Amino acid sequence: MSKSSPIIIIALYLSLGLSLINSPKALSNQELEKGLNRDIKNSQQKLLKLQKKQSSERQALSKKLHNAEVKVEGLRDQAAAIQRLADEKTLALQELQDRLKSWQEQDAYQAYALVDYLGKQTDLNGSHDSDQLLSLFEQQAELQQQALNPSWQTLQVIAASGELRDAKVLRLGPIRWAAADNFAGWLNDKKIPEIILTANQQQQQSWLEQSRSLEGTLHFDPSLERAIKIAQQQESISEHIYKGGVWAIPILAFGLIATLCALLKSLQLLRQPKWIPALASRATLAFKRGDKAAGEKLKQQFEGRQSLGIQAQLLEICLQENHLGQREDRLFTSLMADKHRLEKWLGTIAVIAAVAPLLGLLGTVSGMIETFKLMTIFGSGDASAVSSGISEALVTTELGLVVAIPALLLHAFLQRWVRRHNSQAEAFAVELSQLEWCKEQAEATTP
Repeated sequence: MSKSSPIIIIALYLSLGLSLINSPKALSNQELEKGLNRDIKNSQQKLLKLQKKQSSERQALSKKLHNAEVKVEGLRDQAAAIQRLADEKTLALQELQDRLKSWQEQDAYQAYALVDYLGKQTDLNGSHDSDQLLSLFEQQAELQQQALNPSWQTLQVIAASGELRDAKVLRLGPIRWAAADNFAGWLNDKKIPEIILTANQQQQQSWLEQSRSLEGTLHFDPSLERAIKIAQQQESISEHIYKGGVWAIPILAFGLIATLCALLKSLQLLRQPKWIPALASRATLAFKRGDKAAGEKLKQQFEGRQSLGIQAQLLEICLQENHLGQREDRLFTSLMADKHRLEKWLGTIAVIAAVAPLLGLLGTVSGMIETFKLMTIFGSGDASAVSSGISEALVTTELGLVVAIPALLLHAFLQRWVRRHNSQAEAFAVELSQLEWCKEQAEATTP
């Protein structure tokens, strides 16, 4: 039902009430009820008509709204398609512009590369035309291909006398050799080549005969004199160290000190008396039996040796001292003295192994400072002017490592050797420190 139907019903009831009030006679209840039912039916019929009218109008409006929504959706799709086409055109144009820019950059790079390559061999007259550069490059490629195989050409060359003569020129890779009626020799790579190397009269005569027959043997340096330059650059050890400058002197001095310390310490350890095995067990048995004569016989094993080692010293202390406290003190003192004697100068080798790279680094810094000073004076274009500082920087670093690495290895080896000896002596001293003579057996064996 619509919102207006209750209003109509209320209006009917009001009109009925007013008619009843204004009637001159009072109606009976049945007549009143019939009148009300009739009015209600009339109102319901009017309400149904009104609802049908509203329903038909609502359906018409719904159809119009649906048609409008369909039309709007179609227009929206058309707008999206138009916008998509516009975006695609914009993207396609931007992609074409990017691709064109990339091609232009590639063309410029190739042009500069060709100019850099061909500028040393041909006269370009400032031209950067890609077609011209490619044609010149093809010509140079053909010439390089022809240069792979020996070939004879007739060119004008400048003879040793300074005259411009026609000669047969044989190209052997990067080398050219010319021969004419009365001269022969090697040529340079100028536009008008000239004789740069000739031989004696006999060799020239041989060359001329070979050029006439177009057969023969030519001897030349395939390295184009680079092998001679490399041989000239080879240097001795002293010359190499001399390039290190003043900081090479302390590095070498420290290396010599480390070598001497390592040699002396190795001789000291090699001259140590050999360790007698199971000596502590035999001493323990002698003490348990109380046999002092057996203890004295143990000492006789060390007789005849040039020097008594730590093992003999510890056994001597054990046999002399019967008081355990005093024996332990003397054993500890003897062990510390022997340990200090064996570890002496090992710290020097370790310090040198640590200091040598620092001296090399100091030489590197000094060499780089010298290099920058020379670059300030002569500029960075002259490599020979700044090479001395770089040589000093690199050579000192090399010498520092050459000294430090062997010193570190020697210290580790000698330190391990000393520790093994000390551990054996400590274990032997611990076993001897608690030995006591058996009193009954000792009194029986005492004279």
